[in-house]
Amino acid sequence: MEHKDTEQKYDLYTEKIVLSPKVKYKNLIRTIKILILIIIAGVVYIAADKLIVPSVKAKFDKKKAEQDRIEFTRDEYPEPVVVEDEEGQPQIKKDYDTLMQSLRTKVDDVQKSVVIIQESTEGLNYENYIENRENVTSTAGLIVAYVNSRYIILTSKKYTDNTADISVKVNDNEYKAVYVCSDSNTGISIISVDAEQMSEDDRTSIEVSVLSNSYILNKGELVIAAGNIYGTDGAVDYGTITNISSYSLIDNNVDIFETNLTAKDEDYAFLFNSDGNVVGISVHSNKDVKLKFMGISDLKGTIENMINRQEIMYFGIKAENVDNELADKYSLTTGIYILAVEQESPAYQAGLQTGDVIVEVNGEECLTMQKLNEKLYRCQSGQSVNVLVKRLGKSGYFEVSYDVNVEYR
Repeated sequence: MEHKDTEQKYDLYTEKIVLSPKVKYKNLIRTIKILILIIIAGVVYIAADKLIVPSVKAKFDKKKAEQDRIEFTRDEYPEPVVVEDEEGQPQIKKDYDTLMQSLRTKVDDVQKSVVIIQESTEGLNYENYIENRENVTSTAGLIVAYVNSRYIILTSKKYTDNTADISVKVNDNEYKAVYVCSDSNTGISIISVDAEQMSEDDRTSIEVSVLSNSYILNKGELVIAAGNIYGTDGAVDYGTITNISSYSLIDNNVDIFETNLTAKDEDYAFLFNSDGNVVGISVHSNKDVKLKFMGISDLKGTIENMINRQEIMYFGIKAENVDNELADKYSLTTGIYILAVEQESPAYQAGLQTGDVIVEVNGEECLTMQKLNEKLYRCQSGQSVNVLVKRLGKSGYFEVSYDVNVEYR
């Protein structure tokens, strides 16, 4: 019998797994959650990029800007007080010799903050500086700040106008300076010198000056004058304040301190008190026979603006402070008596007139030019300032309110 193998064929069995609806639902929920988290993360990132990061950066920039800004302490303008001895003369310290000795100890400190400024109307070749300059004139400069590795120096506007090159002389070395800005109202200029170009010995030999309170100076006080005096650079002398008066500038008043020191043409110096701190800046006048100085307290706001390269606000008046004594003497009202209104100035356009007496600014009492100047310092160009004045009429003084739109000078 023939045997045959019988082949059996088996189909491959494949099991197909079908997920239950519950499992499908859980996977879908998980996917949706992941997508939602991704979307939330994206929204948070965008919000942080648009809102938080700029805010943090702004705070950082503000902090950095504050570090780079110069701000001087403002001095309160006092009521005039005259202290007299039994003979009716201003009270001064009795021990003159002791006080003079104290002043002499401050000379070195004073000289550290005063430098020589040289200007030339011809181009300078700093590789052969001495041989290549012509028409060089010199004056004094005061170191008032140190910002961003640069010494900030105050000097006379007269000597920085129309000059091709400016240099600062420290000891026997000269360094190129950069003109920053000037103010025609006060006659001062700001220049700067890169500290990194200076030798270490020269850097250690100079110091930033301290601007003190000139409002507390009285007649008879001993002071130090340093700078270009008697026609000599780097000169120092001692003197006495012989008279104090006030001078009206546009939108500011400055105390003028007259000394017993002889003035010569082109002199320019700085006044220091018995502590060796700055209280005045030279007044330029060819008619003066004695050295006169503007009080530093009246100039701090202007100097601060100039250093920080901010525009100076323009109101447009010349005025005088009327205190109780003047008010009683001349039958006036206390406040800021307007002597003149500049043509086409913001004050002129608003309607203020000569003879008006300012008593309030933005609802706050304002009885001195120093106070008005400080309020203007905080304004922005185009800002409206409400001014309440007293105007003399047939029946006496009456109040008038004006809105003055201040602008950059």
